[in-house]
Amino acid sequence: MKWAIAEITPKAGIFCMVMAWASACSAADDIGLGISPDLRIYSETISNLAGGIQQGSVADLVAKFGLAWSSRRAGLWSGGHLVVTAEGIEAGNPENYVGDVQGVSNLTTHSMGHLYKAYYRQALSHLILRIGLINPNDYFNDAGVCGDLFNASFGIMPVISGNLPGTPTYPYSSLGVMAAYAWGAWTVQTGLFGADGFHPFQHPVGRGGISYLELDHTAPAGSGKYTLKGGIWYNRQATRYATVLGPQTAGWYGIGEYRWKESGMDWASFLQIGASPQPVNPIPWYLGAGLRLRDFWSARPKDTVSMGMARAWIRGAPHAETTIEINDMVPIDRHVSIQPDLQYVIHPSGVNPAALVFILRANIAFF
Repeated sequence: MKWAIAEITPKAGIFCMVMAWASACSAADDIGLGISPDLRIYSETISNLAGGIQQGSVADLVAKFGLAWSSRRAGLWSGGHLVVTAEGIEAGNPENYVGDVQGVSNLTTHSMGHLYKAYYRQALSHLILRIGLINPNDYFNDAGVCGDLFNASFGIMPVISGNLPGTPTYPYSSLGVMAAYAWGAWTVQTGLFGADGFHPFQHPVGRGGISYLELDHTAPAGSGKYTLKGGIWYNRQATRYATVLGPQTAGWYGIGEYRWKESGMDWASFLQIGASPQPVNPIPWYLGAGLRLRDFWSARPKDTVSMGMARAWIRGAPHAETTIEINDMVPIDRHVSIQPDLQYVIHPSGVNPAALVFILRANIAFF
């Protein structure tokens, strides 16, 4: 695999490093010694077609390269897994056009190149332990059914991300430790992480900590199965960092998912609710819901249509912000897919005119 990198700007130099590193590993999914590479590139254009603050377009480009090491495949002990991931990001700011608080794209952030994750996982029968540089949102406050939707609230509820600007979630991780224990239909998991995702290695204890506790239950129901998740979180923070990283506060969330088959089609639905009602929090309540449909077209059984509604209440604003989204994930082959996405944002930030946003994203998985 060869790469033409002459047109990449100096600001995006991380892409050169990622591409060169990945090209040496592209011949096979497992390069030996239990090591597997992963390279993914996401490119999108976000256009505010009407309303909001002003019309206009921006683009995002994200490259993720990672290596995963398996102790079992390396011929050593069972259950060990090491993950290291680097990111390169070139991003615009669609909020300058839309004027919303939830975020119409879950890729939008600051332009950067950095180490994203580096953690070790050990499975011990029913117990799984993780330690290292972790994104807590990979495991807590997560609804899998809405994974194809772009609005950031479907990934992490704004009662966390909107109230704690420094909390570790994409594109930031933090040093932490977590444990998950499964028995039968139940799973309980808990974790403690540094509260400063911007500077995870600088005084990880002195800059506060965020802790999670979640209980999950999955069981058959009718022609499908449901998953229920309930969680609480607590952010401990020193007053001197509160204005940048977020205050000392707490909240709770609940997630319900149901997957079933009907008339040969694969259906799924979800419901999210989150709360952090303390007066220091600008977003006290959140509600999300939606549907996902697969196998609705025999000619293209892997196409996926997702629809969702995300509503965030904003303290002091005359209205809540509500986003209606529809998304179509269209695989081109096993490596490439495209996703057209349309969002109608009602009362962006609670005060701006309704906005109509179109996003076109391309996803490329090299391994």
